Amino acid sequence: MAASAPLIAAMPLQESFALHSSGTWLVWGGEINLIFNPDALRDLGISVSKVHGDTSRIAGVPGVRYESIFFPARESGVLEVRHLGNKISSIGGGGLDAAGGVALDYPGGSVDLSGFRIRAAAGTLFDLEVTDSQGVVWFTADHAHYGFHDESRKSFGMNNMNLRLSSHFLEVLGKSADLDQGIGALGFNAKSAADNAAPEPEAACTAPWPTAGLTTDIQMVYRDAANNWTVRDDTIKYLRCSLPPLPSGGACTASSTTGKVVLAPDSSLINIGQTAVAWYEKFSGNFAPYSNDQHPFLIWNLYRVDANGRIKQIAASATKHAFLTINYKCDCSDQHIIYPTCEDTYAYQNNDNTTTGGSPKGTLAPRSEIIPSQAKWGRCGSIYDSNCDGSIDAGSGPANLYQYRMQVAESDLMAPLATGSKYYFEYWYIVRDDQVFYNTMGHREIAPQKNGSGVWSVSLVNNVSPDFDFTQGPVINRWINPVTPGTNAANVELSTPLGRARIASKVTDLGGGQWRYEYSVMNFDYAHVDIDPAHPSEPNLKLTANVGFDRFSVPVSGSVSNLRFDDVDNDLANDWTASAAGGQVTWTSASGSALSWGMMNHFEFTSTIAPVTGTIGLRGGATPLQGAIDYSQSALVPFSDQIFKAGFE
Repeated sequence: MAASAPLIAAMPLQESFALHSSGTWLVWGGEINLIFNPDALRDLGISVSKVHGDTSRIAGVPGVRYESIFFPARESGVLEVRHLGNKISSIGGGGLDAAGGVALDYPGGSVDLSGFRIRAAAGTLFDLEVTDSQGVVWFTADHAHYGFHDESRKSFGMNNMNLRLSSHFLEVLGKSADLDQGIGALGFNAKSAADNAAPEPEAACTAPWPTAGLTTDIQMVYRDAANNWTVRDDTIKYLRCSLPPLPSGGACTASSTTGKVVLAPDSSLINIGQTAVAWYEKFSGNFAPYSNDQHPFLIWNLYRVDANGRIKQIAASATKHAFLTINYKCDCSDQHIIYPTCEDTYAYQNNDNTTTGGSPKGTLAPRSEIIPSQAKWGRCGSIYDSNCDGSIDAGSGPANLYQYRMQVAESDLMAPLATGSKYYFEYWYIVRDDQVFYNTMGHREIAPQKNGSGVWSVSLVNNVSPDFDFTQGPVINRWINPVTPGTNAANVELSTPLGRARIASKVTDLGGGQWRYEYSVMNFDYAHVDIDPAHPSEPNLKLTANVGFDRFSVPVSGSVSNLRFDDVDNDLANDWTASAAGGQVTWTSASGSALSWGMMNHFEFTSTIAPVTGTIGLRGGATPLQGAIDYSQSALVPFSDQIFKAGFE
């Protein structure tokens, strides 16, 4: 862990705010950024027919890039920002008026948003509305990143927000007014008069960096209208679907089965530990405590549990680089350090790599650039810094709206595979020096479905009270609970110096002397890496190899049948090969298909031998510079030798 260093520390909201007076700051002018998801527009039959008064525009192309339009805000429009002491508490009255606008055509009509206004949404703290010149609400926005841009408080912004159709717009389109329909993103940066007010002293904030004897703990949470800064619940959102070749194969249809569906989550978290956690945007400089631009990383996965109870991972995202924290529910204003008791959120639209009013750097990158157990990024040689000069490469980042996103094959969400199945969406943060690993994860049961126009949607399943569909921890622990696994089941952790995995085993009595053995191996953060000797350390660390597990073996007595292997894709060419010889069933990975971190494989066979506790083998793959590493762990196995009947690891 990093050495201890005193920092500003968080004070609980109710205590710190009691020390300060309330008031209102004013913001005006600046610029407003409207971003439209072109795939969502196409799905709804909406098009941008006219833009005027803009300062810049990037035209949207479905599957390729977002529509991004910047408008100047009139100096005459003033938006209130309410505060308690030096801490922003909510958005108040007034609004920002665009000196320009956009016209949208939709089935059966059009709307002219010339001189549109951004204002606070009634009954919320930080949600916004976009109205026309008559005050009619056409869009709402939520899950904001908000705050002043520097200590002088001369510039205030709200960015990276989910932009949704209002109930009015939905009714105009003939759709249910309570439909949750995302359409893009919203942001603004404005001038501020906050610096004209007599500043009150900042609340005392002292928290050390991660150090021995103190707990560093970022916890994934679910936020809804009852306990969040937004009236919109955290959700999982469908963003687009296209047929191969991506991204230009055309929209998915009612009958298509080969399309790729893109999903992304809202993600909220809280610092429940005793230490501060660095949250710096990449390429922003080198800072304490690691002398780099340290920040957490976010990934998400999708799993299907079929009618027979078999689990299979069916999709995975790349890595999202976090870049800012709003430090909600505490009195600390630094947006690049999250303090104890503070909360943060990322909108699903932002997790899809859209930024508004801020950095164009992009946030998505391959998982292979990360040493996950240490939360270190190999910046040198990455997709953002290929020449290792410490500066972001021009044109770097995702090439289109499918690269590095979670892509789910339509067939994996449709009958016959979907019949009787349940789907679980999992997402988690990788946080440096975090000491409570599994609470950085959460998962939700979802119900994907496609309508008669070929457009997918995601419903959330209400199955856990009081947090409804959100469950803390990984999906493999839902498949087999490690604490109460039930009869003929087990779920154990494999902990190594290079990271951890879990092996869940389940045995089903099929009758007639037949037993079905299933093993799911979840590689959470195990990575066997090679480091370039010329670039051995941060911030210019370079990884030349990143390898997971490449072999899995189970001791068996007698013959086995119905050998099966499932990985994240539907490509048979990269499946692991199985062999049964020498009293073992062994699966070995094809070249380049080792089980990487954040991924799950499922193994299965049928035996005539009842289960006992035995020892399975798992091999960490070799790298060009280092040999393979063998590991073992307990699991249920079909072995009749008496040595296993006592059970051991």
